[in-house]
Order: sequence, then C-alpha cells, then structure tokens
Amino acid sequence: MTPGPRQRLIDSAIAMMRERGVHGTGLADLLKRSGTARNSIYQHFPEGKGELIAEAEREASAQANAFLGALRERGDTEYVLAKFIKWWTNQLQTHDFDTGCPHAAAALAGPGEEQIRAAAHDAFLGMRTQLEGSLRDSGLVDGADGVASLIVSAIEGALLQARAARSVQPLREVERELVALIRARRQ
Repeated sequence: MTPGPRQRLIDSAIAMMRERGVHGTGLADLLKRSGTARNSIYQHFPEGKGELIAEAEREASAQANAFLGALRERGDTEYVLAKFIKWWTNQLQTHDFDTGCPHAAAALAGPGEEQIRAAAHDAFLGMRTQLEGSLRDSGLVDGADGVASLIVSAIEGALLQARAARSVQPLREVERELVALIRARRQ
C-alpha cells in the first residue's frame, strides 16, 4: 500500500534532514520529493514546517529505538554497537557520505524552533535509555547511564567526522574504543 501524503511528507523530511539539515530542508523541495500538494503540509501540519520537522524527528527516533531494541534482543552491548555502527557505515558508504543522523540535524535547529530541538532531546534520551538497558543486561550496572551517554556522544561525533573526512574510519575507531571501555568496566 502506498503511503498517504502525511507519511510521504514525514519520510521525505527525515531523508532531507539527514542530507541537508533542518535549514536546508525547504518546503518546495519537500513537496517535490514527497509528491504531495502544497495544501497537504498545512492540512496535516497546521503549524507548518516546524511541526512537520518535529514529527519527522519523533518518527526517526521511534525507528532508531525500535532498531536498537531489536538489536538488544539478539545480543549484548558489544553486539548492539557492532550492528549499529555497521548500519551507519553502510548508510554513509551507500549514500556517498551525504547522509547523517536526523537527531543531530534536529538538535542544530535554530532559535524559535524549540519543538524540533525538544524532539531531538527526546530522541537522544531514547537512544541513551536503550543503550543503558543493554549495558545493564550485559552486566555493567555501575555507571551504565554515563556510559550510555558517552556511546551516543561518541557515535554522533564519529558520524560528523566520517562525513567530513568521507571515511568510515572514525566509526571504526569509536567502536574499538567503546568496546574496550565496556570490557574494562565489566571486569
């Protein structure tokens, strides 16, 4: 079944945020990419672009948390990290390093775009919660919240470096160091 105009707008907004950031995601390009009519934006998102981007960020967050949750069910934190970083490595290479994290894009939304930044904050908290649970499941109880925060920050930073360098090496380095940290904290 083909998604309706609302979902096409959300899906297009997620893709464009990953490619261009929030400010580079213009309404005209969103309409063209989604194949929707101009009135669809205001019909489904009466507050306009800000509401659409915030909803796209919430959807991207739900997708990321579902992915992390599925990985958690299959293995320990090292497994989760390996698969999550492999997914990002594949995304960067497949898209010629022209894609990034929608959460980072939303976090960088400008003044007056509080609902977008709030959605990014919630997205990061959701990732941290998933990773903290994985760490606890893997036996790292003390400081699991801080390590989860570090993992999110390290991966987000590595993604930015990888895009800038057009190389997945920063992600590989972060994975190696995070695994070493987790192993050391478990002992």
